[in-house]
Amino acid sequence: MHCAGKSLRAALACSGATLLLLIPALCEPFLTTSAFGVTRSSILPSSAIVLCHEGWPWLAIVFCLFVLVFPPVRFTALTAVLLAIRTGARPHWLGPAFRVANALQTWSMLDVFFLGMAVAYARLHMSIQVTIDKGAICFCGAAVLSLVVRATLDKRRVWRCIAADADPTGADIVCPGCDRSMGNQCEGARCPRCGAVVHARRSESVSRTMALLLAAVLLYFPANLYSIATIPIELTPTAYTVMGGIIDLSHSRLLGLAFLVFCASFAIPILKMAGLSWCAVSSMRRSNTRLVGKTRVYRLLEGIGRWSMIDPFTIACFVPVMDFNALLYGRAGPAATPFAAVVILTTLAVKCFDPRVMWDRAARQSG
Repeated sequence: MHCAGKSLRAALACSGATLLLLIPALCEPFLTTSAFGVTRSSILPSSAIVLCHEGWPWLAIVFCLFVLVFPPVRFTALTAVLLAIRTGARPHWLGPAFRVANALQTWSMLDVFFLGMAVAYARLHMSIQVTIDKGAICFCGAAVLSLVVRATLDKRRVWRCIAADADPTGADIVCPGCDRSMGNQCEGARCPRCGAVVHARRSESVSRTMALLLAAVLLYFPANLYSIATIPIELTPTAYTVMGGIIDLSHSRLLGLAFLVFCASFAIPILKMAGLSWCAVSSMRRSNTRLVGKTRVYRLLEGIGRWSMIDPFTIACFVPVMDFNALLYGRAGPAATPFAAVVILTTLAVKCFDPRVMWDRAARQSG
């Protein structure tokens, strides 16, 4: 059975092309800015170096992991797995490699950084001359192809090619890595197909989720009250908050980007915290109402949370090319680190929460 629009051949081609494009994207000149006869140029890794030198090491680490490290690892593993399946080989590492590639899908943020680059270009282009170089063009291609990979990859078919599904008769446990059905005797053991440790339910799901949510809520206030960055607006360095940046884009008639940043940086974090709190509190109260709706909300939160990293990535994109003089510069602001922390904490909270717990507790309440 094949899913419409899914093709392992297309996924392999796009994954391999993404991996190849990442090489010049990381090595070739990325952006070039010019002002008053002075030119500044960057390569992609220079963003991490500049952030670290300017006193933002945590932002530098986030950028390194999500843009420089995880994407090459993900597409290397994915390309190797799809190529092995294509050639008929079945080495023992196929299952663990594909599990790693899937796990990194959330944290490999080529597409999110691509939008961050678009926002950075739009902001800088209003004040100074900005040139998109070879590295950025290759990166844009890799980001677009990464989305095609997600659209064309049939994960269930890949897992069946690695090893056949088990007989679901009498199976009460589902592997978190590959969705393979197993019996209760496999509790705490490793899945024979992907190597993940198997549990009937995620350990301390609700308590861990609430702890991460509480930390995210506490950091949400400084993330929105303080300035997230300073950029030159009409050649004057101007500090702006998250909402201030949205208003500035609106005043500049960049309504599409303003709406994008509003959704990613303001609406989505609130939706994640509110929606996940609803699910977690419902589980604690053993509520048996609207369980289908809550499960759908949870699935939605799984997919949209990563897009809130647009603002930190916008900062990472422009800081290497905005150091001209004391009157013309771009910097990260005090809200940048807590904002990135809110995104990461809420994403981890979504991954810690097990929606099946809602159904379990509701069933016990009904019983």
